[in-house]
Amino acid sequence: MMRRAPEDPTRTRRDAPPWRWLGTPSPPRYGRWTALFGLVMLAGLLVLIGGRVPTPALSTEDGMATHAPVLAAVRVTPRSEAERETVLTRAIDVWSEHVAEPTLDVVLDPEGLAWLHTQGLAWQVLVPDVEAVAAAERERLEAVAVAEAQRPPTPDQWFSEYRDLPAIHAYLEDLAALRPDLATVQTLGTSLQGRPLLALRIHGQGGGQAGGQGESQHQPRRRMLIDSGLHAREWISMMVTTCVADRLVRGYADDPRLRRFVDEVELVVLPVSNPDGYEHSWHRDRYWRKNRRDEHGVDLNRNFGLAWGGEGSSDKPASQVYRGSAPFSEPESQAIASAMEAERFDAHVDFHSYGQLLLHPWSHTKKPAADHAYLHALAKDMGDAIRAQHGERYRLIAGASLYPAAGTLMDWAYGTRGTPSFVIELRPRGGTGFVLPPEQIRPTCDEGLAAVLALAEGLAP
Repeated sequence: MMRRAPEDPTRTRRDAPPWRWLGTPSPPRYGRWTALFGLVMLAGLLVLIGGRVPTPALSTEDGMATHAPVLAAVRVTPRSEAERETVLTRAIDVWSEHVAEPTLDVVLDPEGLAWLHTQGLAWQVLVPDVEAVAAAERERLEAVAVAEAQRPPTPDQWFSEYRDLPAIHAYLEDLAALRPDLATVQTLGTSLQGRPLLALRIHGQGGGQAGGQGESQHQPRRRMLIDSGLHAREWISMMVTTCVADRLVRGYADDPRLRRFVDEVELVVLPVSNPDGYEHSWHRDRYWRKNRRDEHGVDLNRNFGLAWGGEGSSDKPASQVYRGSAPFSEPESQAIASAMEAERFDAHVDFHSYGQLLLHPWSHTKKPAADHAYLHALAKDMGDAIRAQHGERYRLIAGASLYPAAGTLMDWAYGTRGTPSFVIELRPRGGTGFVLPPEQIRPTCDEGLAAVLALAEGLAP
């Protein structure tokens, strides 16, 4: 049986003020009608009678009915750069990491949807009501919390649902307690609000020192870092890295391939790189992306020092790709950089969602990396390993060929440390966006673990 996660005194209260991103009261609990309501909204969005989308009636304190706009996530295909800019201007939120790609995933209100309709733009619905989907997920998680308060999940059950920050940190501690000969918990730094960036270092029996300091004749041949959660709303990424750690620790005794990996590779797993943002996403705003700098937040994956301030980032605090006031202005990016500077990593994977993509340097320029052929070959091996699990294809491409992004962790790790570095955008391709059904946690973990093993096995000696 797994122990219950300890209470975190810094966590946001559930009765906190309304969601800042929406600027509206917290969405009502739709309960069992959520699915039906979503289908009705989808039909309404597709028909767009009169150029408008129907909105649900809500009750105010005086009993009067009012209407809150339904916010829909859609995939749009602009026909020109001007149309692209207009779509981005009208968007309530931008879900596309790659705004220069032919399509854009954005959240629009009824007026924005009506504009798409009148312009004759090609578009499709991804999520007909993002508030309803988030409310349904929150309701499900609350029910799970009540049930698990009476009967904590077993290790087999733990990955059947998403977990909050205290639960993830507690699970890392449990893995270290289960196999202290293989795993050690360490804190890489602290967040802006004082939460730890907790990592699990996994090292084979008889290998190097757990803290990564010094050398021995049994030192593992390679070191690797995998991280996730730079973007708070990408919950599946945090579950996948935690699951990779779980599979390696629990499978060491029985699986020869896992045992060989652990004996030959010293792996540092950082599941939640943005703990403040994740807490905010969990308790206040499901679609929050950045850290919690001055309420507007900084995109941590635009805050690293290489090519900081370039294309694909913004100097506007309200932007989802706001790069911060200076390179490494945020303690979270500082902590990750310090960890990578403290020791030599032979490989690095930065897990994100969504889109099913596998990216390698560069992201900030279309100029090929010096090791382009080597990086591409490693990425291909990872993509093939992913596809072998459940038949899912992850599109393989150099980052900037898809979209420009300056100040990323991947480019910094490769450009300043010489570390082969990759971004894996996990499931889904589109569909439900960031709210991935919990039934997909385990198969997505299969894909993440396969990619990590393939990367290690493909590294040059």
